[in-house]
Amino acid sequence: MGARRNENNALKQAAIPLHEQKFSHLQWYLHHAENTVHLAAESDEALSENDLHEIAGWFMKLAPQLHYRADGAGEGHLPSPVNPAAICHYEKVDNLQQALEWAVKNHPAIYADPSRPNFRAYGFCLRKAKKGAPRSLYVCCSSHALMEGSESARIMRMRPTVHHAERAPAKLGLLQNAMIMAAGLVLAPLHLIASAFDRRDVTHGNWAVIDISRKSIKQLARRHGVRQRSVLFSLPLYGLHFEESLPNPAKKKPQLISYSTLPDTKTTLEDAALNLRMQVGRIPSAESFEAHLKAIDTVLNKEDTTEIYSQAFYNAILGVHRVLHRLFPVFYRGRFFTYVPYDFVLSLLPPHITGGWFRKLFRRSIFCGSYTPGTNSCVFVPYLGGFSLNFYADPKIHANMDAFTAFLKQQGIDCRRVI
Repeated sequence: MGARRNENNALKQAAIPLHEQKFSHLQWYLHHAENTVHLAAESDEALSENDLHEIAGWFMKLAPQLHYRADGAGEGHLPSPVNPAAICHYEKVDNLQQALEWAVKNHPAIYADPSRPNFRAYGFCLRKAKKGAPRSLYVCCSSHALMEGSESARIMRMRPTVHHAERAPAKLGLLQNAMIMAAGLVLAPLHLIASAFDRRDVTHGNWAVIDISRKSIKQLARRHGVRQRSVLFSLPLYGLHFEESLPNPAKKKPQLISYSTLPDTKTTLEDAALNLRMQVGRIPSAESFEAHLKAIDTVLNKEDTTEIYSQAFYNAILGVHRVLHRLFPVFYRGRFFTYVPYDFVLSLLPPHITGGWFRKLFRRSIFCGSYTPGTNSCVFVPYLGGFSLNFYADPKIHANMDAFTAFLKQQGIDCRRVI
């Protein structure tokens, strides 16, 4: 199985010299929080170990940042070039779902060896495949400081990524800049103090993946007169918390969420390396799923108009934390990097539509998730024909997953529980 020659142009674009890179503020935070991300793709092909090495090689060529590891001080990335075989694990298995669960739980392995980059790739092939079912599974895992959803979407199209994109000058007045800086100076110490009083158990999170039909989401959005993103966000926020059939239903109350968006262009107010913008929204209490849908649609429409300012505040706060961490590291040895004051963190990724050689190789479901210690999270991945919902959740929320799957079916959504 050989990669096609017409992908050589992508290689030339991605072939840039490796050199030491200082963390952006968001990269600094994600590294110290040990936040990792993964991508998994099902295949009808019987992948061999050589195939795995070739796939991983393409990932590293299209995304040169996957050759990096964090330095000992946690302040930047150092080049750590290796052959793809050095970061790969291949295995014949009897169950792809169990293999996927093992691979994503093995995410700490990316930090275990300081001589290798913070990136690993796994290939699993069924010993005996069932007719009409996938035969193999490719999984890769990296530090979130190295890769994000917009980059994995480009890689699946076999297009090179740009980790440090050009940023246009921000057009803000002196008063606005002063307010943003003042907010960082005030809120960062308050955030640090609040984290010291956090007593939540952040060590027993669990993974879950649910695959759903894209057509079902379109129909549900049309039926209620809202956007598809509102449907996607409302399903877990309502269905995992307030649905009465849940074994652990929560009391209906407002929810504080954080969610990511992707800008068309970047400014100097945004992170220097990563493309995402983080937004905060407060979802009012709702007595029914339909009411919750309408409420979240209104909130998302309002918050989207101020997203650039939200990211500017985030960056200012992280910048202050970074200085304080350098001056007073003892203050950051507690719960700070696992203290996330949100009920849920949501990420809707760009469509992961395969291209080039990957189009032939990966024709089935695509999954992407994130290890987010300290908070419940869901990553939504659009791919050709469907969406995957990828959860990292505390035990109480995780125990609701089977009932949540039944709730999805009650809403007319075709779905399957993967793990």
